[in-house]
Amino acid sequence: MQCITMARLDPITSLTRTDLIMLGALALSISASALAPGVRNSFESMAYASPAQSVDTLSTHQAAITDQVDTTDQINTTDQIDITEVSNIASEILPNSEVESRSYPSTLPDFAAINDVSTKKQTFFSYMLPKIRQANDKILANRRLLLMIRDDLATGDALDEDDVQFVSSLKARYKIKQKTSLRSTIDDLLIRVDVVPESLVLAQAANESGWGTSRFAKQANNLFGVWCFSKGCGLTPKNRDEGLNHEVAKYESVQEGIIAYVHTINTNPAYIQLRHIRATTRSEEHHFSGHALAEGLLKYSSRGIDYVRDIQQLIRVNDLQKYTLPLQA
Repeated sequence: MQCITMARLDPITSLTRTDLIMLGALALSISASALAPGVRNSFESMAYASPAQSVDTLSTHQAAITDQVDTTDQINTTDQIDITEVSNIASEILPNSEVESRSYPSTLPDFAAINDVSTKKQTFFSYMLPKIRQANDKILANRRLLLMIRDDLATGDALDEDDVQFVSSLKARYKIKQKTSLRSTIDDLLIRVDVVPESLVLAQAANESGWGTSRFAKQANNLFGVWCFSKGCGLTPKNRDEGLNHEVAKYESVQEGIIAYVHTINTNPAYIQLRHIRATTRSEEHHFSGHALAEGLLKYSSRGIDYVRDIQQLIRVNDLQKYTLPLQA
């Protein structure tokens, strides 16, 4: 059985400021490709995702469309979100013919062929963990550069044009819409530009995809039940409720699907509480707790608190916290 290493794929603690700027630009470029037209709005208008036992139907889930809400991560704005509203904000899609012509071959192992439960779980974790850490490492590189820029502002050092452009690019990508000072913008970004702990990502991926065996996982590289709203942008759920037009988004790779999911957690107003739990944890603890952050997933599923408890049980029973690395940046 393959042993899961706890070391990061690419150490980034020793990178210089120039290195971080270049890596940050690359990360934004790669992330933008994962948010490609035709699938990007699926997580900008984040849907509820299905529990593992109904991953091919999604018939009991509503879409929480909140991209039109101008938010900062203030915890009291959560109440402004109507999580039962279904809206289509897919305004940046490719023509349907171009979307439908894309090929999305599965990059997943055949988990269904593994009969031993323990082996299947370990294989799933071994496959997913490096991809999760790769997505988180790109975020950490951007976060480190933001912290450097904030320190420069605090000491009165002049910022160069690259720094200002970097903050501006992140502000757009992470949906910070308020016109505030550069320092306030950076503070708002630091709440959003942060990692999602491995334990939580693993648990949600396992739950949403039936341990990588669902139709959406195998045919669309979508392990998180993310929706999209343009005809042909994804797979049509079986038994979709009449009057709904969502599909389950397709990704060119599992890596793109993970990037999309993490971006959803980091930007969608439905998960403001999760981000505040994370920010508080960062100031008080040495590790993020996926179990604690799961409390902020009440709006991920129409099952609400029952869904949260399922995710927490997955983390606990499978001892997933051991895969979460110590906090950095």
